[in-house]
Amino acid sequence: MIRRSLLAVSAAFVLAAAPLASLAQAPAEAFASDATQVVRIKQGALKGTVKDGVAYTLGIPYAAAPVGDLRWKPPAPGPSWAGERDASKPGASCSLQQGGTQDEDCLFINVVRPANAKPGDKLPVMVWIHGGAYIIGTSMGSFGGDTDGTNFAKTGIVAVSLNYRLGRAGWFAHPALTKEGATGNYGMMDQIAALKWVQANIGQFGGDPKNVTIYGESAGGISVLYLMLAPQAKGLFSKVVAESSFGRFEPKPLAEAEAQGVEAAKAAGVTGDDAAAAAALRKLPLSAMPYTGSFVGRAGPIADGTYITGGIAEGFAAGAEAKVPLMIGGNSNEASLVRPQAAQFDALPAPLQAVVSKVFDPEGTGDKARIMNDVTTVNMITEPDRNIARLHTKAGAPVWLYYFSHVPEAAKARQPYGARHTDEIRYVFGAPTAPIAFTPQDKALSDAMNAYWAAFAKAGDPDSAGGVAWPKFTAEQEGQVEFGDGGVTVREHFLKAWRDAAEMAANLKK
Repeated sequence: MIRRSLLAVSAAFVLAAAPLASLAQAPAEAFASDATQVVRIKQGALKGTVKDGVAYTLGIPYAAAPVGDLRWKPPAPGPSWAGERDASKPGASCSLQQGGTQDEDCLFINVVRPANAKPGDKLPVMVWIHGGAYIIGTSMGSFGGDTDGTNFAKTGIVAVSLNYRLGRAGWFAHPALTKEGATGNYGMMDQIAALKWVQANIGQFGGDPKNVTIYGESAGGISVLYLMLAPQAKGLFSKVVAESSFGRFEPKPLAEAEAQGVEAAKAAGVTGDDAAAAAALRKLPLSAMPYTGSFVGRAGPIADGTYITGGIAEGFAAGAEAKVPLMIGGNSNEASLVRPQAAQFDALPAPLQAVVSKVFDPEGTGDKARIMNDVTTVNMITEPDRNIARLHTKAGAPVWLYYFSHVPEAAKARQPYGARHTDEIRYVFGAPTAPIAFTPQDKALSDAMNAYWAAFAKAGDPDSAGGVAWPKFTAEQEGQVEFGDGGVTVREHFLKAWRDAAEMAANLKK
């Protein structure tokens, strides 16, 4: 019963729940330039822009458009062109739009760097993988923060961001497609193709292909942890940052995903599991197979047996992950995704209410909504972060753990339970999107976080770049930092009782 109460909320999570209207890509005028700059790669010449000492080369096709016969196929090599290709604006987003439409010609990558960077400089590289429940989101400008990487570029980093297939275009299985070979996780195949593009081309932008950090949030955080486990991604990165990454995530079994694919195809008038069925599926508009029901679990990683073989924690427990430096953490109210209510506490049997209250409300406040928000947050993110940190440390790799709890003074009344899912993004990038604005306190915290992330990308250790020495996670002290209202604070064995309760529930589940 304890297991069910603590884990039921986790089964109901979504990976990002921002309204579609908040996901608009950065407007073209955001990249108004002081000058232009041409970079030549094997595909051709790219004409980007320069503004305030930062060069922007945007909307680069790192793979062929996955349309027509290339839909639900591993990404093919990107196109070549003659002359100078306009690289002043980001390419189309892969995000599911209102009405169920999608632009499938969306496999673009962006490079933002110091304007004076040149081939041979070997600057550190950061590759951002966005979140959005594998349904929505885009490489630049979503979830309250501009994610183009301008502030990282100003510190001497080559900042890269990428799109990958979303929704049914990127995470879809059907027996007819499985017979063709690699199946299901087309979005993950895109991420790997983009990382291979970085290895082949980033040197032309002044980057070092041997010093690449991948970092992502929510679905992007899940993605970077799965890339650590994927043999196909071996050698494509040297460091990882996982933000709100659901470290106990379990993929959908292939048989279940195929069954759902069959039902969706049947509703669109396609039956069978042969080559003719595959061809018919590729002729359908994706809007002919709309999702129904809850936003939860519509798309995402599938246990195809090739790219993904099991759960994240299972893979780390087996020591299958890349033994690279890792920063990992989450926010204090990740439950903002599902907004637990007091009624959920009332629905628990009385003995169970007593157990949960003892752990999550030791002061006896009786705030049931807060209790359920904390239970949900610790099960989804806070305990899984500690579990991954423990397992990766045991494997001999360095880990730095964080907890983001800062809520701006003006937002405290509408955010009584803490920092929401995605709230840290604008602080990491130092670039809130309007109408959000930083107070001096916000700016100081953002400067510290941006400095830690940059130091980690440069040298594999956040060290004291943000002013406070960030301790490496160890089995003895389990040290971490909290990014809170008072700034940066070092904690040891932080939220231990909460995490221990969630760990017990997770172990009972096994």
